[in-house]
Amino acid sequence: MNRSKAPRIAKEIKINHIEPFIIKLKNSIPVYMIPTGTQPVVKTDFVFGAGSWWQSKPLVSSATNALLSEGTSKNTAEEIAGKLDYQGVYLNSTSDLDNASVSLYSLTKNLDSILPLISEIIKNPAFPDKEIETYKEHREQSFITESNKVANMARKNFARALYGSGHPYGRSLSVSDFGKLNRKDIGVFHAKHYNSDNCRIIVSGRFNENKLIEKLNEFFGDVDWHASQPKPVFPFRKRPSAKRLVLIPKKNAVQSALRIGCVMFNRTHPDYPGMMVLNNILGGHFGSRLMQNVRQKKGYTYGIGSAVIPLKNSGYFVIVSELAADYQEAAIGEIYRELDKICNKPVSKKELEHTKSYMLGELLRAFDGPFSWSETIKSLIEHEMSTDFYQKISETIQNISPSEILELAQKHLSVNRMYEIVAGNVSEYKPLKYRT
Repeated sequence: MNRSKAPRIAKEIKINHIEPFIIKLKNSIPVYMIPTGTQPVVKTDFVFGAGSWWQSKPLVSSATNALLSEGTSKNTAEEIAGKLDYQGVYLNSTSDLDNASVSLYSLTKNLDSILPLISEIIKNPAFPDKEIETYKEHREQSFITESNKVANMARKNFARALYGSGHPYGRSLSVSDFGKLNRKDIGVFHAKHYNSDNCRIIVSGRFNENKLIEKLNEFFGDVDWHASQPKPVFPFRKRPSAKRLVLIPKKNAVQSALRIGCVMFNRTHPDYPGMMVLNNILGGHFGSRLMQNVRQKKGYTYGIGSAVIPLKNSGYFVIVSELAADYQEAAIGEIYRELDKICNKPVSKKELEHTKSYMLGELLRAFDGPFSWSETIKSLIEHEMSTDFYQKISETIQNISPSEILELAQKHLSVNRMYEIVAGNVSEYKPLKYRT
């Protein structure tokens, strides 16, 4: 290998053979199987449409998911933890705005013996009052601590500005919400959303497919956990703030947290693949324009970046940074200059080629190994999309032109669409004239 020469920049890749095998259990739960890998380990995800979008009261979604393994009709929290530890199983429960999941990592040889307990955790949690009170106490203390951080102040107010405080994507917690959380609401939410009609299973790693389906049918394939009533549908309307500049003062703050962005769209929108390329040029990786200008050249911040965040029912674009009070006005001015530049001047072919190479490498990384592959497939399943999405992404990255990027920027990143949220030392902040 000649290390004096830079490696060749990849210009073309094909995302082939990423389709998982799909088999339905007796009760029609789809199982997405990715039988690959070199080690005798397996990851199993149980995915439910049970994120905070579906809750009628704050905290209910996340509490339900977090408390699943804190006691069942047959086992206490301590007994569950002991059995998982004995089998060498790592159990992880997560929930977000749209979905919730229970994921377990285990040796392949131990999967059969642990599935009965996982079935019990998912289908028959007890939600003991003691565990609920412990959860509320810990979560409330964490919430109070985190709420005082300028980054969380900016994040909360940014979501509220984009969607409105009554929208699931714009709601925020308050301390009083913890006292209102109760066992009845958690139990009702579990019954409505953790059932076979609302479940999808993803299995990745080394396993025997026929044996696995037999075991999954045994513990998850019956109709005994069929939904007793249709899943509720909540019609929500975005009610964005009329104010595009929001300043949140925090006395004695060393730094200010910044959010600049606007409502956009989810992965199903035809412009989404192109916006991924545009975002990477602007602020999506270390070599992006925002990093090179605001961090490397000007030294206004340790970190800055941008992202296109896809949600199931919406999406948004955001620029994120934390800035010293002395530099915040100058830094924000540079951010708007970069937005103006990308909306008015085509990107150079050299910069575009480097961005394409970086993105193609990251795209391949999404399928590097069975667990990464399963996470990628999981994100598509949660948003009800087909696996050809990544082939479309690959094709867009390889074929998009500077003129197309310019058109997308002018269409979606106009300064007049942006909301600006600054939390921290804002007493003497002088916003740019067109932001007032």
